[in-house]
Amino acid sequence: MKFAIIYTPFLEQHPYIIEKAEEYFESVLAVPIESVRYEYTSDGKPRVMYKNTDLSDFDVVFPRLSGEDLLFSEQMIEILNESGPYVHMDSDSFSISSNKFSTVKELSGGGVKVPRSVYTLSTEAAADAADDIGYPVTIKLISGYGGKGIMRAKNESELRPIIDTLEVFEQDICLQDFIENPGEDVRIVVIGDDTYSYKRVGLKEEWRSNVSRGGSRVEFDAPDWMRDMAVKASKLTGFDICGVDIIGSEDEGFIVEINASPGITEKTSEVVGVDIPEEMVSFVKQKALDRELDEDINP
Repeated sequence: MKFAIIYTPFLEQHPYIIEKAEEYFESVLAVPIESVRYEYTSDGKPRVMYKNTDLSDFDVVFPRLSGEDLLFSEQMIEILNESGPYVHMDSDSFSISSNKFSTVKELSGGGVKVPRSVYTLSTEAAADAADDIGYPVTIKLISGYGGKGIMRAKNESELRPIIDTLEVFEQDICLQDFIENPGEDVRIVVIGDDTYSYKRVGLKEEWRSNVSRGGSRVEFDAPDWMRDMAVKASKLTGFDICGVDIIGSEDEGFIVEINASPGITEKTSEVVGVDIPEEMVSFVKQKALDRELDEDINP
């Protein structure tokens, strides 16, 4: 069987997946996103190409991408889903996870708790929304990631200059209720129906807990309700594999983000006590085998 990973180079963690994939697949191909092209053949069939290789011929294609590549990636994932390989997300999953308000819309529509959120374009509308939500409020860029583009305003005098700046740079605005927390959240990695949890703890005086901003991973055995929430969120957004971030207490929580490419460093596996890249690769291999068997039975 053949496995290809399409990756955004600056995410840097794709070698962990490649190493495990070489243990499970006969052929493994690593493809940087900037070297991919998609095209339509003379018979109208779309395909995704890397040099002279048609990725549609692979059993598994594993996208590990950044929101910076959204417009290109969402088309690419759609073509892959239509052309044959197993992909661990639906055609619109990446675009949903890359848009903060789309994530909120899908999750809240499915009955999953999320912070109260408002999507707006103007300073005045944002100020009115913040008054309605109540300060402090969280301000997010619609397509921010890794803790970037997330701000907090304690009152209107702090909010207005932030919104004015976002307007200058023509950025859409998502306001959310600020969920009080001690600078930490819970990351649950979902692989099918299995879950692996840990806490992300921010630096001292830092209310954002992202590891990419200097936070650390610590052991945490998430309660069943939290794991169930994460699995439900992954299904609502069409992911078989993703990271789900939850803020709150051990009795109640709110999902604040779905991550299409969750961190998979050696530290991640050490903290959860499981080799996460191997679990991912083993899972997609079984999915591909199941599809192959189904096609044999139901040609």
